[in-house]
Amino acid sequence: MVEKGAQSLVSGRRALRMSELPLLLARQPILDRDLRVAGYELLFRGTDEHAALVDGADQATASVIVRALLDVGLDTLIGSSRAWINVSRDFLVTRAFLSLPPERVVIEVLEDVTAEEPVLAAMRDARQRGFRIALDDFELDERNAGLIAECDMIKVDVYGRDREQIERVAAQLRPTGRRLLAEKVETRETFDTCVDSGFELFQGYFFARPSPVRGRALSGDRARLMMLLAELNDPKATPERITALVQKDITLAHRLVRYVNSAAIGRQAHISRLRDAVHMLGVERVRTCATLMILAAASDKPAELSTTALVRARYCQLLGATRDGDPQKHFLVGLFSVLDAFLDEPMERVIAKLPLTDDIGAALTKRTGELGVVLDAALACERADWQGEELADFDFVELNEAYVAAISWADQTLRGFAEA
Repeated sequence: MVEKGAQSLVSGRRALRMSELPLLLARQPILDRDLRVAGYELLFRGTDEHAALVDGADQATASVIVRALLDVGLDTLIGSSRAWINVSRDFLVTRAFLSLPPERVVIEVLEDVTAEEPVLAAMRDARQRGFRIALDDFELDERNAGLIAECDMIKVDVYGRDREQIERVAAQLRPTGRRLLAEKVETRETFDTCVDSGFELFQGYFFARPSPVRGRALSGDRARLMMLLAELNDPKATPERITALVQKDITLAHRLVRYVNSAAIGRQAHISRLRDAVHMLGVERVRTCATLMILAAASDKPAELSTTALVRARYCQLLGATRDGDPQKHFLVGLFSVLDAFLDEPMERVIAKLPLTDDIGAALTKRTGELGVVLDAALACERADWQGEELADFDFVELNEAYVAAISWADQTLRGFAEA
């Protein structure tokens, strides 16, 4: 039954094969208390007239999603992490989860699923097979209370809740002994409140936003950092000037040489001189690598922020290429879109200290111009906000292909950084 549903869906007078059904997908990180990645929630949506097929909760739709996951590949999408996947009642009861690897998947039971015996039996079966189960967007009532005994984690939507409300719901759920996950955590203050209240896992883009440090003067180290970033990203800088700048920081120079010699680059012959590394990588790639290495080394931000920066940069570059845009400008806009979070500075203040062209600065601060349009589209896809006007002028197939390619490229690049 599962295989039959995965093979085709009836649409009008013909069968629609999975390979003909374009999907948009996004991954959203789930972090632990130490801001390390504990998994990624995978979100899907169909496109155009077939959107309802993927959004629906019937068995055939669930099977298409399973096949899409397996076709793209979990390793490509999430590396070695666990995938968190929303599932319906039918997905559970028909055992569609049997198509997924239990050691790689957390099953998220949707909020409208009630504690009836077929559901409970399916949840027990899934856990016995090695799956972990989370209750999504959970609000305790008499219809779903029975689900708690068969789950491992409970997700709570904390968006718009104040400290007292968050503490109240945490106090209600902590006695269950299940791990609590706070979702839609959008600020550092909310994250701190959730930590204090007993939540262990967190989902939301609070880590990609600056912490509130209004009016703080740049320290000497931060000021030097901004000067180095400014010089590195000066469009007039020559390879010789870039080499000289990097050589001022012996740790950075050493890491760049090691990066060039890493397995991720795939070179046969090793190099030992920074000048050769700059010429081999090219000025633009050295700028990217050096910028990210500097920011990561000078920041206490989670590693996922570097991942977000690289995925977003490559995604903007690939989307820009479909619109005949300047590849390097699009890449830089995506990469620098997280500078405010790295430096805990308002974006306007950060940009004022960098020698960027007017169109890049406008894209980063006002989302205007062609660069701003592409950055807005990348951010919308990152948030799985596929209904917004930001995507009106983009081809959904190209969006999805570019997103998967960006994730793969960022993963390879970060592996090279790790080896360096």
